[in-house]
Amino acid sequence: MSSLAFTKDQVLETFINDDELFSESVNLFLENVQTRLATLKQAVTARNVDVIMAEAHTIKGMMGYFTAGPPYEAAKKLEFMGREKNVDGVDEALADLVDNLDKLRVVMEGWLA
Repeated sequence: MSSLAFTKDQVLETFINDDELFSESVNLFLENVQTRLATLKQAVTARNVDVIMAEAHTIKGMMGYFTAGPPYEAAKKLEFMGREKNVDGVDEALADLVDNLDKLRVVMEGWLA
């Protein structure tokens, strides 16, 4: 397993080796994570800790089948910041999540190629 994502074979096994379900799930993640991320960015700008916590939690859950690495941990950090109502460093934490999601997206697009 790379530090960024599970291998394609590991993820495919999670989807019972169903290529169609796997591809649909990856595509859904890639489509839906952008909407969630946009809402999270707005929440960070507004310093709305409840929405930060909720959106980060949702993004973290969406990633659960694909990674337990840095993207997951970055979302988890934001979730806890929201839960603890701590916005110190929230912009940096968001930037870290965005960077890690960009890297994960590249890996996932490679799985579909």
